[in-house]
Amino acid sequence: MSEKKQAAALLMGPLVHLLHERGLDGDAILRRHGLDPQMVQDPEARLDAAVSTALLDDCLQELGDPGMAIEVARHAQYNTFGALGLAVAAGGDLYSVLNRITRFHRLISDLVRTELTVDDATVALQFSSNTDHQPHPQAIVFVMATIVRLLRIRIHRDHNPVAVCAPEWLEPGLRQVMARYFRCQVSVADHYSLAFDKDNAQHMLAASDVQLAAMLDATLAQRLAASEQAALASRLALWIEQRLPDGEPAQADAAAECCMSTRSLQRRLADEGLSWKQLLEDTRKTLVERHLRTPGMTVTQMAFLLGFSEVSAFSRAFKKWYGVSPSQFR
Repeated sequence: MSEKKQAAALLMGPLVHLLHERGLDGDAILRRHGLDPQMVQDPEARLDAAVSTALLDDCLQELGDPGMAIEVARHAQYNTFGALGLAVAAGGDLYSVLNRITRFHRLISDLVRTELTVDDATVALQFSSNTDHQPHPQAIVFVMATIVRLLRIRIHRDHNPVAVCAPEWLEPGLRQVMARYFRCQVSVADHYSLAFDKDNAQHMLAASDVQLAAMLDATLAQRLAASEQAALASRLALWIEQRLPDGEPAQADAAAECCMSTRSLQRRLADEGLSWKQLLEDTRKTLVERHLRTPGMTVTQMAFLLGFSEVSAFSRAFKKWYGVSPSQFR
């Protein structure tokens, strides 16, 4: 994996629109940082993280608006996020969309780690630094604001998070704008997060195409695994997914697939903060929401596709993950 940290240019197109709207020469500002205005119109073009940070700081200075990220989000469209945006546009329920963002976020940035957490009351999407390079707060808030904007358009205009968190050092002006936009107080934490009412997690986005979403999920999974920067865990997750219908794959077989010993596999996964058991469980959880939305899919079929030898074992695992049985979740 390259040591030079990069992120996709997804924010740049909407940012240039905002600059032009405010009477500024966005193309000239891009060139000032050695960027080709045509290149950054491709949301999947990769930018050096240091250049991106310097550009955002420059734009903040030019605009004099601490809430720049929120204003940029108003110009974002689905294609702003490239292939991931198309998958999000296909919709599904709120949980499915957030899970999709979490799973495939690495296609657009290796600077930020995303995690989806579920507790008794909320479903929360968390963003934190994945490297020693601190992501620009405007970039993260842009993604957060775009997600909420999407949900307000596709679910209800008053669909708001129930909790929002950001680091203590966040610029006060940006924190105030976030509170107004999200209609929610911004609490202090060591990460950024959006939390939504768990009771609304099954609300469907308007005009959803669940079958298209499932196909796009599979395509994105292949892209993630094939990426030159794909981690071992990403490649193994796809391998596990393909083999689960034949039963739970063995760690020794996974090691052989990667041309390494079992001990080396354990060590490599540990370097990525994972164990074989956790990777297997995470892969199954990722597949569950896809299968739950497949018309006519029974619990027995799901158990088989996820590699469980007995339906009861699947039901126990499902209840551990989500707090309810598969039939209750539906």
